[in-house]
Amino acid sequence: MTTSATGSRTSHILTGGSPVATQLLHAAGLALASKQRKEDAVTAVYFGEGSASQGDTHEAMNFAGIHKLGLIFVCENNGYAISVPQSRQMAIQDLADRAAGYGFPGVVVDGNDVLACYEVTRQAVERARRGEGPTLIEAKTYRFTAHSSDDDDKRYRQPDEVATWRQKDPIQRYARYLREAGTLTDAAEDAITERVNQQVDEATDYAEQAPDPTPDDLTTFVYKQEPQA
Repeated sequence: MTTSATGSRTSHILTGGSPVATQLLHAAGLALASKQRKEDAVTAVYFGEGSASQGDTHEAMNFAGIHKLGLIFVCENNGYAISVPQSRQMAIQDLADRAAGYGFPGVVVDGNDVLACYEVTRQAVERARRGEGPTLIEAKTYRFTAHSSDDDDKRYRQPDEVATWRQKDPIQRYARYLREAGTLTDAAEDAITERVNQQVDEATDYAEQAPDPTPDDLTTFVYKQEPQA
């Protein structure tokens, strides 16, 4: 698993680490802190079904269930842990079934349906804010491309399988819904696409032009107080 580089302190989004499933433990700690501070905050943590085979996942869910933490576990189940199919990872069809063992509900949702995902998340947030504890959401979805630039997904997936799932593209499905509802026009969609492409291009240029890190950057953001040389 590569490091998730997305993070924003102002938006309360934490950067994930490279070790698989460690973010679930971090999320449990954040949710515990919110409870102890009596904050009206809900923590959400995202992971793949491959991470569900790690011990950290069990520890985080067990701890969250015991303490009724305001924590939403969102499993993005795309059917493959890199190249390992779900059938070789677990003996159950729905990962959400495991939630019962930790004392909280698990729900399965079409991960390619934007509105369905919104609704189950809304319900989980409301449940957490009522003090009723965590929820496990299993969003069944698909990865259209290879896992990484080093991965050749043609070795373990058939083209027709990928083509079938592409017909369920969540962005295209939601766009069709908005058009049918009369809230999205072709001009508006083109403007959105152009704006997003520009943002991506600008971010790419910024990253490519940024200077390489130096040895002095090694401990940046690692310690609360930088160690003295």
